[in-house]
Amino acid sequence: MEFNSAALEPYLRAKISADLKVTSIVRFGRGTSRETWFATFEKADGAKQSLVLRRDYIAGPIDPSPLDREYFIYERLGRTDVPISRVLWWEDDPKWTDRPFYVREHVEGSWNIPHFTDPDPLYDILRIAISKEHMQNLARVHAVDWQELGFEARFRAPARGEDAAALNIDLILDQLEQCRVDPVPIVLEAAAWMKERAPVAPRLCLCKGTNGLGEEIFRDGKLVAMSDWEESSIGDPAADFAFMQSMAPDIVRNGENIWSLQKALDYYQSVSGHPVAIESVRFYGLVRALKMAVFGQAAAASVHRDPDRAEIRQAWTGTEVNHNAQRILGSAMGWMGPLNPVLFNEVHLSVEQLA
Repeated sequence: MEFNSAALEPYLRAKISADLKVTSIVRFGRGTSRETWFATFEKADGAKQSLVLRRDYIAGPIDPSPLDREYFIYERLGRTDVPISRVLWWEDDPKWTDRPFYVREHVEGSWNIPHFTDPDPLYDILRIAISKEHMQNLARVHAVDWQELGFEARFRAPARGEDAAALNIDLILDQLEQCRVDPVPIVLEAAAWMKERAPVAPRLCLCKGTNGLGEEIFRDGKLVAMSDWEESSIGDPAADFAFMQSMAPDIVRNGENIWSLQKALDYYQSVSGHPVAIESVRFYGLVRALKMAVFGQAAAASVHRDPDRAEIRQAWTGTEVNHNAQRILGSAMGWMGPLNPVLFNEVHLSVEQLA
């Protein structure tokens, strides 16, 4: 199915109401893992509604996790107090589409928070408040009773805290083998090196995987919907702080550090009742680099498989992201010198502390 008015209108009339008219269909320009579309329709009585449609790229996904697992996550989290967009249905009927997709409600808001990345001290209060809002909602995610919700049906969970990091790494290596197009010995070496330095998870919980600016929907300073669950897992909550994308900014005023990752972790402990060791966060920053290598290989596989219809972002991920992931791992193991700190800012990673 083409996501355009001519194709969507009869489909949504069959699914929702015979009197609706599609007024807008727009592809979301951000994001690299899958296609996201926004469709708005209007009924005869003037009522309007917007939907979100998610599907894999025609050449294949960048994240190798199954699309229907993402649907499963939204469906189960809809039974909790975690703020998400309510999932509506899964579609794979060949009568309508040759590429499965799912549909969820559109939550009004924006990923972009005006002035959040503005370093002007005038916006320090805003930046700290948004960071705290994010910490509160991560605490909600980590408090989910994933066993009661049946997450083990779609997730491999570690048996104990001592196994969390190793299982996380093994799952990444499994994904790598499913999509690998080139030999990546440095990734295998790094995985073994990291297992020798793995922290023990103090508890096992649902982890979101991808966090930060661009991953969540805000409205009036409040987080109203958590998005992008394709990297979620069961494991150490420290993993969720290794990729924060500006949500734990370092703010220094008059020589005083008034906000940082450590202060964000302290705040998280105050609202969740659970401490998170910054050393574990740094470790999972390297686990994130392993995932980057998987994204690179999956994207490269898509380009190899269908070069005429692959997205330009797949070519970029299959080259630059893949290359940078291997550089980060090599630097961490001491195979090469320190890298530009910009590569490490988002995970607050100091490779010397892991060597």
